[in-house]
This record gives sequence, C-alpha cells and structure tokens, in this order.
Amino acid sequence: MRLSWPEHLQTARTLELSGDDQRGTALALMGVALLLLAQDLLAQELEQPA
Repeated sequence: MRLSWPEHLQTARTLELSGDDQRGTALALMGVALLLLAQDLLAQELEQPA
C-alpha cells in the first residue's frame, strides 16, 4: 500500500479542514486520495490468497 489506513484517514481530515476559498482544490485532492485508496484496496485484495 502507498498509504496506511491511518494515513488515508489523516489525509481526509486535513482536506476537510480547508477553507471555503480552497474548496475546489480540496475536492480535487479528495478525488486523488480516493483513487489512491481504491488502488491500494484492490492491490491488497489481489495479494490475498483465495
């Protein structure tokens, strides 16, 4: 995984605290964070034996 689960949560909390004037940037970064989380979860699922 690129980020641990606590690191994903901390990223989301940090972005949540952004001001109204930075909302667009925060939403874009949340999109990137969600993409990374989805990739990390898929990689973890593929590593586990069936």
